[in-house]
Amino acid sequence: MSGNNIKPSRWFYVLAFLLPVFTCGLTGILVYRNVPKLPGVLEAFDIEKLVRVVVPGTAEINFTKSGAYAVYYEYRSDIDGVYYVRSQYPPRINCKLTSKASGKEIELVTPFVEGEIYSTQDNEHAGVMMTSISVDQPGIHTFSCRYLDGGQFPRIVMAVGPNMVWEFFNLAAKPVAAVVSGLIVYFFTCVISLVIVVIVAIMRNQAKNRMIS
Repeated sequence: MSGNNIKPSRWFYVLAFLLPVFTCGLTGILVYRNVPKLPGVLEAFDIEKLVRVVVPGTAEINFTKSGAYAVYYEYRSDIDGVYYVRSQYPPRINCKLTSKASGKEIELVTPFVEGEIYSTQDNEHAGVMMTSISVDQPGIHTFSCRYLDGGQFPRIVMAVGPNMVWEFFNLAAKPVAAVVSGLIVYFFTCVISLVIVVIVAIMRNQAKNRMIS
């Protein structure tokens, strides 16, 4: 039998089928294991663990970890038996965060965005994210808020704690990255598998025709 009449094995079809599945799964695993964790401070957002401060005024807050935090305006809150109910929209107020160790003022970024709202099941606390904070060095910081006109009323509640938006991405980033990269690799390996199937089919058909002739 001539070497030109050798037909490729049907196992190449099996290989072409398994290639996309295997490479997609392997890529997803590798990406999930190697995507760096975002600098969040908790695995999940916990409303009860927010540090609440009545302002205008000043308070000291101990940040035990470096990472992403936020300042929330609580338009419904309960502190020491005093219940605060205010407008859902935050007032014009200026807040500052300063490290006691270095005296460095921490930048507060990201303006108020309507929709980033949270509340407890019993509606005891409800708030909205006003600004985000990136704390580089753990330790005690001085948090203060003042009305732009210097007034002292109305008294409102600010809460400081993990950035719930950042924490969401912290939980979702690695799975999403793994799925997206896996799908991209799956698409390209499907193209390669299709090319393999076509080439094998053509070679088997040519070998069959030569044997008949």
